[in-house]
Amino acid sequence: MPVNNTPLINGRAYDFAQIVVNVLGVPLMGISSVTYSEEQEKTNNYGAGKYAVSRGHGAVEASASFDIHMNDIEALRDAAPLGRLLDIPPFDIPITFLNANKVVTHTLKNCEFTNDGVEASQGDTQVQRSFDLVISHVEYR
Repeated sequence: MPVNNTPLINGRAYDFAQIVVNVLGVPLMGISSVTYSEEQEKTNNYGAGKYAVSRGHGAVEASASFDIHMNDIEALRDAAPLGRLLDIPPFDIPITFLNANKVVTHTLKNCEFTNDGVEASQGDTQVQRSFDLVISHVEYR
């Protein structure tokens, strides 16, 4: 069998197993998904002629959510006033990708929970819940 002498050109890919999420000093070990994004309206402005002469930019709207297991939910409740996630004042969430080639941290800024509660059904072997966050913006560096 021939030997493959081609090296990994780009090294190891970023993957979910490398993600570390910390909320209020609580490392979320039971996190099964995390989503965050920013959107901004951008429109062309027209004047003389048939092509755009400038571009207008709207506000940046950011959003985030994550799915976590009940153990992590209860750890967050311990850090919350009266155990209510909705009463937690704004906080930052660092999300770190521990890639051997390059460690990257994105920070969700000024986060607040917009929902709280528990979802469980007969037959569940793991109770988990999706939580939505309102955030001001994302720092990618």
